[in-house]
Amino acid sequence: MNNTFTFQHQLPSLPIPTLEETKTKLLEWIEPLVTDEQFEETTRIAEKFFSETGEARLLHEQLKEWDEQLPGSWLKPFWDEMYLAFRGSLPLEMNFSMLLDTDDVKNRYTVSSLVGKIGYSVTELYHLIVDEKVAPEMVKGIPLCMSQYKNLFKSIRIPRPGTDEYVVGEWTKANNYIVLVHRNHFYRLDVSDADGNQYSDEQLENAVESILTSSPEWGENVGIFTTAERETAANIYTDLSKSANHADNLKVIADALVVISLDETTKGDALESLFSNSLSRYYDKTIEIIVFENGEVGFNFEHTGIDGTTSLAIVNHVSEGLQREEAGAVNEIGEPNVAKLDWELTSEMKNVLRRLEEQFEQAKAEYDLNLLQFKEIGARDIKRLGISPDAFFHMALQIAQYRTFGAIRSTYEPVAVRFFNEGRTECARAASNEKSNLVIALERGDESNEALYELMKQASNAHSGRLKECQRGHGVERHLVGLQQMVKMYGERLGIREMPELFTDAGYVTLRHDFLSTSGMTIPNVKSWIFGPVVADGYGIGYSVVEDHISINVSSKMGNGENAKTFIQQVTIALNELKEIAESQLQASR
Repeated sequence: MNNTFTFQHQLPSLPIPTLEETKTKLLEWIEPLVTDEQFEETTRIAEKFFSETGEARLLHEQLKEWDEQLPGSWLKPFWDEMYLAFRGSLPLEMNFSMLLDTDDVKNRYTVSSLVGKIGYSVTELYHLIVDEKVAPEMVKGIPLCMSQYKNLFKSIRIPRPGTDEYVVGEWTKANNYIVLVHRNHFYRLDVSDADGNQYSDEQLENAVESILTSSPEWGENVGIFTTAERETAANIYTDLSKSANHADNLKVIADALVVISLDETTKGDALESLFSNSLSRYYDKTIEIIVFENGEVGFNFEHTGIDGTTSLAIVNHVSEGLQREEAGAVNEIGEPNVAKLDWELTSEMKNVLRRLEEQFEQAKAEYDLNLLQFKEIGARDIKRLGISPDAFFHMALQIAQYRTFGAIRSTYEPVAVRFFNEGRTECARAASNEKSNLVIALERGDESNEALYELMKQASNAHSGRLKECQRGHGVERHLVGLQQMVKMYGERLGIREMPELFTDAGYVTLRHDFLSTSGMTIPNVKSWIFGPVVADGYGIGYSVVEDHISINVSSKMGNGENAKTFIQQVTIALNELKEIAESQLQASR
């Protein structure tokens, strides 16, 4: 087996598309979103920007020079800055959450044994990565970038004034631990000894049980500061760090493999709790695993260092660990140490934390969640109909938003570009002329199923083609972000003293407005997942198109709640409509 990072040095650099292909795609992607008059104006501005005498030529050459100076991806510094300069609330506006499918195993475990199994699996995966024994990910024999694996554990986003800091702890198997949060109390629980030997899941279970049986009263909610907007969070972090004891506690949390939070408060939907609960949480940690009293298991991910595809490494490993009935080998050296982190909070700090609890309660009350499990069709049958499952879902999405909002609006869909060194994602705008043609034909109501199915196939092919172009690093938006950064960094030197008109043009702004912010997962061991809307008037759509069903979770601000309910009803109608059209043609061809 190849080592985890075997191919890392062989990966090509993220390409910089040509100006001509970026211009062509940019206009193609904007066209279905704007009026004819606006498209004419955007075309004029784009032609000027990309012309032989336009600013794009100078900026493009400067971007290539920038690329040559860097050992990794030309995009990475801008990407890191984009995340760490974000000043809003992480749980509501940046993090993403998943709910594991534990229905077939959760009755097998107590809370203590669940935590023991999870703690063992987490440590096992980290040790495998350190030993480089995790098989490198491949797609059709092509290796993917594995650099994000080094950000999964012992990592944290630390709030700082202006721009946050991202920290990853020492790369070692020795003396590792997790931090357990119970009733707002923090505990350090060792998961490996000084020689790097793992404690067994049973040993961890016993240690957790000792914490639970001590039954402390609820403590002050220190972790609530991670829900605050980042400037507020930075001020509180600084104030806490003035105490040597608190600084040590914060360092312990930062260097933990993961945080595991025990949730005793959730009475309703666990997925909703993952998105909005403020008790016993620490949202700055890259990976926080939440164990509910009813045996549900959730994950909350801080997005700075990892993307969705990488997060599946730990999701899958924990899921497989819960399926195993045999216990891990017992460490004969001794039992794992448990240490409670004590906080000596002033009355002023306690009041600050309690105000933040009230503020977060008010903030999360402004959000609305709508969940749908569509069981009439899944990926297996969609493929049988001759359509890409992801394209099928996005066709339904465009039909539904047209019927709900009266227009096709911009739809964000991330595409992993891990074929390249330090590759993260490109954005494939899922609204297209081909989908627009399908929507218009459906609404006109005068086309045969045969004609509609042909439009479906055209939309499916165009959708898949766009995803493949983005996977190859030939999207639109990251290139334009790079050009925009060159203005900020080198504009004066290049004689470009103002931001080019393209970046303020209404057509470009419309394209970049993530009205529907979507992201798809295709893994059967995740029950559902969710993240917040990116813009105030928009919707966050986490979806999974698995073999036998489609899971859809829509988040929005409460003021958009009624539209969200209508929208998800229209998604259901559109999915059924597309299914009937394609099936009728499949039967006709027999």
